[in-house]
Amino acid sequence: MKVLFRVKRMMRGKLVPAVLSIVLGIVIIIARRAAVDVLVKVIGGLIVAAGIGFFIVYLRREDKNAGNLKMVAMCSLMMILVGVLLFIFATSIVDIFPAIMGIYLILNGLSHMTAGYADPDNRIIASMMGILLIAPGILIVLQPGFLVNTIMIFIGAAFIVSGISDLLLARRLNGGLL
Repeated sequence: MKVLFRVKRMMRGKLVPAVLSIVLGIVIIIARRAAVDVLVKVIGGLIVAAGIGFFIVYLRREDKNAGNLKMVAMCSLMMILVGVLLFIFATSIVDIFPAIMGIYLILNGLSHMTAGYADPDNRIIASMMGILLIAPGILIVLQPGFLVNTIMIFIGAAFIVSGISDLLLARRLNGGLL
């Protein structure tokens, strides 16, 4: 009985996060582009923070001449640089990254088709796999925003479903009363 009371109290504490999850999901679906830009900037900031943390660890070490510590220093400086670039050029990166993925899919599909002609036993399967890779690759290259929009819609929907499920669970555990 004590465990059930604790679970009910915990679920009451999840009401605000559940509602915030639903609101965040709706905002992500409505303002997909802005949400992606913010996400890339947050990732850039986290990478900068990690790079600074690693560099501080390097500076606090007494034996700075050890080979692996020099590598830590170089990697941390590279992390800071990458994080700053992500933060500054978030919009450009969001535009370029899907196109690069599309080109990769096209080249990989062509590779499958070429391999299929070299192996007559698997020609049909390799050709089908090649077409299945080339088609979305072309779509992504021609409409790079399509991939970003689709991913953000799925992320927003996941937040909404998570929030709704938390609300329903809280309602159920509280005997129908929120």
